[in-house]
Amino acid sequence: MTSLVHDPHSAWALMPSAVAGDVSRPRLLSRLTAAMDEPWTLTVLSAPAGTGKTRLLGQWADVVDTGDGTAVVWWALQRDEVDLEFLRTALEALDDERVRASLARVADTWSIDTARALARCLRVARRRTVIIIDDVHLVETEQFAEMLSAFVNAVPGNAHVVLSGRGTGRIPLARRRIAGIALELDAKDLAFTPAEVRSFFRARGVSLSQGEITSVLRRTEGWATGLRLLELAAHHDSFAAVLPLRGDSPTVTDYFVEEVFADLDHELGEFLVLTAIPESFTPQLASRLTGGAPAAGLIDQLLRLNVLISRNHDEPGWYHYHPLLREFLYSRLKERGDAVVESLEKKAAEWFAAEQNHRLALAHATRSHDAVSMSRILRQSGMQLLLMGHACEVITATADLPRSVLTEPSVQLLIASARLARGDASTAAALLESSPSSSFGEASAVVRQWRKGLELHVAVRRGGLTDTLDRLELVLDEVVGEAQLDTYVFLQAAMAELYVGNLDRAGRFARFASDHALTADAAAAELQAAAILNTAELFRGRMGEVLLSGARLDQRWVELGTPDDSFYEVTRVWRYWVPFERMLVGDVDETLKVATDIIESGAEPSIARGLRGMLALLGADSAIDAHAAAIDLLDNLAPRADMPLPVHWYAMMSAFAVRAFNRLGERSVRDRFIVEIEKTIGSTGDVFVLRAIAALHDQEFARARQALAPVLDGSSPCLLPASMVDAWLVAACIEVQSGHPDQAQVSLAFALALAEPEELVRRFADAGPVVARLLAARATPGSRGRFADCVRERLAAAGMLIDEELTRRERIVLSALSRNATLREIAQQEFISPNTVKTHVRNIYRKLGVSDRDGVTAAAHALGIE
Repeated sequence: MTSLVHDPHSAWALMPSAVAGDVSRPRLLSRLTAAMDEPWTLTVLSAPAGTGKTRLLGQWADVVDTGDGTAVVWWALQRDEVDLEFLRTALEALDDERVRASLARVADTWSIDTARALARCLRVARRRTVIIIDDVHLVETEQFAEMLSAFVNAVPGNAHVVLSGRGTGRIPLARRRIAGIALELDAKDLAFTPAEVRSFFRARGVSLSQGEITSVLRRTEGWATGLRLLELAAHHDSFAAVLPLRGDSPTVTDYFVEEVFADLDHELGEFLVLTAIPESFTPQLASRLTGGAPAAGLIDQLLRLNVLISRNHDEPGWYHYHPLLREFLYSRLKERGDAVVESLEKKAAEWFAAEQNHRLALAHATRSHDAVSMSRILRQSGMQLLLMGHACEVITATADLPRSVLTEPSVQLLIASARLARGDASTAAALLESSPSSSFGEASAVVRQWRKGLELHVAVRRGGLTDTLDRLELVLDEVVGEAQLDTYVFLQAAMAELYVGNLDRAGRFARFASDHALTADAAAAELQAAAILNTAELFRGRMGEVLLSGARLDQRWVELGTPDDSFYEVTRVWRYWVPFERMLVGDVDETLKVATDIIESGAEPSIARGLRGMLALLGADSAIDAHAAAIDLLDNLAPRADMPLPVHWYAMMSAFAVRAFNRLGERSVRDRFIVEIEKTIGSTGDVFVLRAIAALHDQEFARARQALAPVLDGSSPCLLPASMVDAWLVAACIEVQSGHPDQAQVSLAFALALAEPEELVRRFADAGPVVARLLAARATPGSRGRFADCVRERLAAAGMLIDEELTRRERIVLSALSRNATLREIAQQEFISPNTVKTHVRNIYRKLGVSDRDGVTAAAHALGIE
């Protein structure tokens, strides 16, 4: 190999000779070799200082120069170079008489034509020639750049040129890129892979774990010099101690001073230092940080110089420095004093807040130590993050605030709200107790508004909703003009009203919250408001609307990027609960398990507890230990003052729960449950229905009738429309047991009419075999309608109803059985054999789903057969 450098002791004249510990990089060497077979004659390596360009090309030159087929010429440029004279000298050193003879005919005066003539001399070479021109970023004059470009473009097909440097500088390559370049490698290509990092340190006697390799790559981004700096630092300390290599360490600082700042003028150097405040920046932010001057041109210069600056791959228009360089620059900035740093942090915070980048606004605000700026940005951006579902980031950002800032009321309220959003109500409760409402009388409207939202939020989590709503009723509609804060208050008001059962007011506040959330671009708040509206529709009994609004919410959830959100998951549960009520789905238990897992991973323990109760309800009939199953139901479905849920939810679950207790044979647990429900939702019609269901099961028919009376006459209205369906089904069963089959059919018809609009089929399935037999009788027009047929079909599909009509002879036999006639008496009466009577009896038992004479008698009453 022929190499030509001017001064072997110069820092710029790095000879391409092997160094102990060099790591072979076959993935790159093979690409360089393959590029020589491309139809184009140029390869370009353009990357920042220290990325291993020269070492890589030195390894490759050794590979391709080992045989007789290729000759390698190496030219390391110097800063004062102005022509191609040294390249001519290097070519003359080739062991090729024909090339030397051709070079002798090239003029001694340098011009573009001379450069082309120099390239054409290679046509006569006996071997392929590779010309490596290193440090091309040192080209300073336009004339020299034009000559180099002319030489490169005129190189014949039996030669190949490699340009390497921290950029191509003044050398015009735009047209050449259009014509074709065999290969271009940049910093990303040259970055060390995990396997190469392992090999690098293994060659130096250091064995790294996979975790340590990951840490190295995170700090160095695979930058070759970063690895070597880490190695140098390790000479003075243990490797474990220096692994989190920092850009402000002495070793790294010396390198950046010599290799980065030495090539920059004052303007570029100052730009680097001032823009080290944010992790990434745009030209607009850079301009703000550097005093308002346009920044795009300076960024372009840095990119051309490859000063460890890169475009963000996932954010067009954003740029970032290498992590080590940024730390070095930030340390230089801190040398100017805290006031300078804090001023720039404040500018960055205000810029990010204006751009609605609330995470970074909050982070920079906490570092600015400017009380006014921090208070305002913490309030707005902090609340925005809460409404977007990022309470953890708020907690982290505010963890190290100075005491002077922590005493600010709005900051205290923010921290309390964030911890409350993550399930910790203690901080908020303590703040409210230590600062009673009266102490906020002189506070700003913003602080009073925030406190109002916090009081409601604590009540939703810990109870005391009615008292809180009564106290705040006159001020719930007030706004302060900050979209984030007003959204928060309206959301908590909507939740509170939903929990106490005021569905219209809950819907009103939820719509207010939704409008403000859209204005504030707060995804989590928007989803929560939609979930409140969806849940209110469920509690109103509008099952179809639950599915329709749920489908719209699904679409919006996708548009928002499918975030993990507890309240959205609740609406998914409702959309599976509706088909469950209609007996159209069988995998609701699996859906509830998924929803419970997601919700329990967040900060909604009350909702998660309710879902566990729903799971326990679905699994009660298959439980091995009846008492344990009953206790599980009680623990998860019975109201708890410290973990409130909406009163309508208790009304919706309680009828199913009471019947489950009945099937488990746990009367005492059932009665405890009813008492707890009444304490929470009051003496509503729903509670009277629960008492009637329990009395009916206990065969206390008079008590059951008495409990139902105020419900059926309308004096005790129900919270839940479905409770009226349950009430009429219980009434039908009471009438059957009392021997009034005609009245039982009337009650059944009322239940069918109430259940039909929303297809509440499961209520009929849970009501028991008496209702099933009434349905099978088809004794009234109401029980022969379309919906009645639908109920029979779904009950039959679930194995709860054998939907076969009795023959005329079977009805006669059933009538006789209901009068306690013996089989022989029936045979004599009908002039048939006793065996034929037995056959009819078996068919009757099968069709009616009964197993004894008592069941037959009740069925006969239900069918109106006497």
